[in-house]
Amino acid sequence: MGRWPVNRSDATRSAGPRTVAVLLSVVLVSSVLTGVVAAATPEEQVIGRPDLDVSAPDNRLAPSERGSLTVVLSNGGEVRQGGPAALTERVTTARNVRVSVLESRVDAPIEFKSGDVVLGSVGTDRPATATFEVETGEALQPGTYRIPIRLSYDYTRLVTYEPTQSPPGYGNPDFSDSFRERVVSVDVVVDSEPRFRVESDGAENLFAGDTGSVTMTVTNAGWQTARDATVELSSKSPSVYFGPQSNPQPSATTFVAELAPGASTTATFEVGATSETTPGTYPIEARVTYENDNGVRTVSDPLSTEVTVGAERRFSVENLQTERLRVGEDDVVVTGDVVNHGPAPATNAVVRLAVGSSGSVLGDSPGGAGGQARGAGAPASSGGPGPVVVTSAESSVGTLAPGESRPVTFRLAVSEDAEPGSQTLRFLVEYENADGDLRRSTTPVRRSVEVGPERDAFAVVGVETSVRAGGSATLRVTVENTGDSPVTDANAKLFVNDPLSAPDNGAFVGRLEPGERTTLTFGVAAADSARAKAYAGSVEIRYEDQDGDTALADDLRIGVPVSPSSGGLPLTYVGFGLGVAVLAGGVYIWRRD
Repeated sequence: MGRWPVNRSDATRSAGPRTVAVLLSVVLVSSVLTGVVAAATPEEQVIGRPDLDVSAPDNRLAPSERGSLTVVLSNGGEVRQGGPAALTERVTTARNVRVSVLESRVDAPIEFKSGDVVLGSVGTDRPATATFEVETGEALQPGTYRIPIRLSYDYTRLVTYEPTQSPPGYGNPDFSDSFRERVVSVDVVVDSEPRFRVESDGAENLFAGDTGSVTMTVTNAGWQTARDATVELSSKSPSVYFGPQSNPQPSATTFVAELAPGASTTATFEVGATSETTPGTYPIEARVTYENDNGVRTVSDPLSTEVTVGAERRFSVENLQTERLRVGEDDVVVTGDVVNHGPAPATNAVVRLAVGSSGSVLGDSPGGAGGQARGAGAPASSGGPGPVVVTSAESSVGTLAPGESRPVTFRLAVSEDAEPGSQTLRFLVEYENADGDLRRSTTPVRRSVEVGPERDAFAVVGVETSVRAGGSATLRVTVENTGDSPVTDANAKLFVNDPLSAPDNGAFVGRLEPGERTTLTFGVAAADSARAKAYAGSVEIRYEDQDGDTALADDLRIGVPVSPSSGGLPLTYVGFGLGVAVLAGGVYIWRRD
């Protein structure tokens, strides 16, 4: 089909001026409308919502258990119409998220101890967790239990915006917010495998610096029998250990051949605590390794129990007294009362003086006993015997209950070379604990005593005589028992030197009480050559002390006064004068001849 030819010249001519004007008007209107449409930008929308899902990865529970249930919230996000990333994130994010367990709908003895959990915002980039404290009853049976959970949150369902060419790519956003509440659920599982409980008997027989017996009870709280089970206990404190003091260990084990559901077994362990342990309770962790019904070796979750440690036993020595504690005394008596300040009895207790290699009492020298009780002869320091020597080093007191005291007695000897002054004595207590193990106090009881100066058993309190030069007389010496105990079978002997002699130098004393005096009578003579003065002498007394031992007091010095002879010259001088006269007369006659 051919086209019709157009004669542009004719058409233009036939249009005329009016037609041209109309065409110009149409062109102008079209231009204006086009500018208006280009200036008005259409709005766009982002539509979506959060899509929360819940799960419980660790959902195993057991009867009579206190633990926790962690619920994980993941947000998949649902986008119906996308847009800029920030606005898409806005419509897929759940805000003000609150998680609640509907405990009233749980048909099982499962109790939740915590309330609602508020998480804030949950986006699609990472999950959030809500943890609830759970306590189960003993009647909880094996099986799967559904736990209803209510989720409530705010979100934005629609965002209207105007696209822009510059970042962030949108402008004038208008948000349409909404609130949602929904109920979801998670499953918890109660297995039929063995479950264990470990309980301490709570015995309070463990004390710092000692060991004690602690009984543990292991119970199978599950529904399967545990076979070839090994129970391992581990101390979680470095100051509490298992085993004897000589070989402390951080853990201990016991074997159980079979433990049926609901059955219990007990095992006793030796547990110790160092002397530095503070009184209180200390955690013990237990694990049970067993074989299940499928023959698979399985290890239980950690189980917790505890032991109680009491304060260290403490002793003191009170009312300390000494008798005859002075230089040169070989029978010093030390008495006092040992007191148990608790907190536990001390059985078959013996109190000892800390002694050195030769029995000498130690002071605070570096080579001392160091808190270890030793009997006489046990080496504790170098060197020879000290100035104070223990002759009776221990005193048995039997069983000492807390707060009880018993008398103790010791005997010492003080050498003549000792110096008067303060002396430190150290007492140690050795005893048996509740298990019959021998224990020693770790810290000695130090007491200071005063060593007095040497004192003679007798003292001369008076000397009387009428002896004259060239004559004889009775010598009366009064002595006093200056000791602390009576003496018996006492005999005295007099010693004098020229020009004195003692024709009768012995005297019987017999018994003499402390502080009692007696006068000893001796016969003395003075040579003609004796001058009128006091001549030195001494008295020796041999006696028996209160223990029946023979002793000698040999240093009782006296002065024996000698008076001049009465009337004329002594015969010696007269004879001498006559001889001189005779000799002089002979000389005179010889000269005359």
